[in-house]
Amino acid sequence: MRNTQSYDPQTGVWNDSLTGNYLWSSVNTREASPDVMTPYTWSAVRHGFSQMILLPGYLSVGNICGRVYNNASVGATALQALGQGKSSFDASSKELYGIDPNASKDWNVPLLPIRLSDRVLVLGNTLRVMVNVRKALKRIDPFLGSNPAWCEAQLHKLPNLDQQELISWLNQVLLPYLVRCFWWMVGSAIAQSNAVSKLRRELLQNVGPQDTIALLSNVSAAEEFLASLGVVAGLDRLRREQISREEYVRRYGHRGPHEIELSFPRPAEDSVWIDKQLQELECSPVDVDTLLDGQRACYEAALGRLQLAAPQKIPSFMRRINEASRLTRLREAGRSEGIRAWWVARAFALRAGEISGLGEDIFFLEFGEVIRLLEGQDNFNKPISVRKTAYHKLAALPQYPTIIMGQFDPFQWAADPHRRTDIYDNSQQLKKRFTNHIKGLPGSAGCAEGPVRILNSPEEGTLLLPGEILVAVTTNVGWTPIFPRAAAVVTDVGAPLSHAAIVARELGIPAVVGCFNATAVLKTGDHVRVDGSTGTVTISERQDS
Repeated sequence: MRNTQSYDPQTGVWNDSLTGNYLWSSVNTREASPDVMTPYTWSAVRHGFSQMILLPGYLSVGNICGRVYNNASVGATALQALGQGKSSFDASSKELYGIDPNASKDWNVPLLPIRLSDRVLVLGNTLRVMVNVRKALKRIDPFLGSNPAWCEAQLHKLPNLDQQELISWLNQVLLPYLVRCFWWMVGSAIAQSNAVSKLRRELLQNVGPQDTIALLSNVSAAEEFLASLGVVAGLDRLRREQISREEYVRRYGHRGPHEIELSFPRPAEDSVWIDKQLQELECSPVDVDTLLDGQRACYEAALGRLQLAAPQKIPSFMRRINEASRLTRLREAGRSEGIRAWWVARAFALRAGEISGLGEDIFFLEFGEVIRLLEGQDNFNKPISVRKTAYHKLAALPQYPTIIMGQFDPFQWAADPHRRTDIYDNSQQLKKRFTNHIKGLPGSAGCAEGPVRILNSPEEGTLLLPGEILVAVTTNVGWTPIFPRAAAVVTDVGAPLSHAAIVARELGIPAVVGCFNATAVLKTGDHVRVDGSTGTVTISERQDS
């Protein structure tokens, strides 16, 4: 699906905010995709999301000047078409879009006009999505078992394919497989989110927030690490020579801080990345097993208090806690294997670049354009040049605001010395105002105090000293090797069910996520107190005071 208003061939910029008055949120997209996307990556993302269109004619996500945003207006309108009121949107808006239902009067989410025929189509599309999710969940275990071997086989096959074979392989093998991976990832995420969200609400009725978070931790089983934890745990074991480098690459070499952007090499392709992580661990060694043991002790203590508070409900709670843990492991494993298959999509582009002579400039073409290039229909020299220039200009800009309402020009926004990093409201419909009060969502229980260290990327991880509070716009699995050195983690963007929050809980590191304005209010050197149970960050001393 492509809205012709979104892409400007003169500038090489794709901007879905120009297509209508919508509310956009990066709360659940920026962690996974923190980078400005190349056209090739965006076409792959769009290929997946085009499989689950609810509202006819609209994707649930958009590309705003290279970055992925959820379209909250599409989500709210789809619910309205299904006869669901505002309360249904409020129930999911906090974790999906970062919109606090307790302050919903501050948010005016624009709705799209819909016809009676649209309502029928939304119902049919919703049923189709539900069926696909159920099918995916039934087939996910065989996928998790077979995907590593499938990916390895494809990576060995691709360098030997000629031009015509490459086109056939893309259409007949890769694109259908990426669709199946999309449903495996989405299905496991929906199942986990539904189970954990409902369980969290019921636990809170019996124990406090700190115990609730502890009971939803301890996800890693003795025989099965949480997949997202594997990166840091694997590095720790590699450092201590408990596994070989080859074993680490085989298990975790596809995971990294830029794993969605296909133009970036995977850690398995870049030995320097692994060496750098090992050097940092040697400089400030952290025993991951000790952190995990500490979190398990917190879990056992919380479980004991739950038994005293609700003895009659313990059998039911235990079944549901174990099932939530299983679904969390399943979701993270599905995500990890989906990213492994994503690597195959990168390898296809590299082979196409080799055959065509474009090299890595191939990433500035979309899937369909790559096919036309291989068929000899176009050379694409001019659009590639325009898109490369646009890409580098956009990548040099600060991270865009978490919430965008209406039309957005990133260059105009970045030039404003008083720009807001939490919300951009071109239409002036939002009542929510920027404050110096830092309040987010509970990500991982516990309290910690210490000096702030603001990092703009995981590549700056060497700057983080043990005991400092890591503050960032967002974090993902590529940041987790840094986590054990942090006394706490605070992010502008994120949700309690985000991968980074889950990893922080497993390691017992306090975390507050989805603060919107932490990087704007805080400076490196400020002293703060982080309460991961209540989702608050309190400034105790300013660095410049």
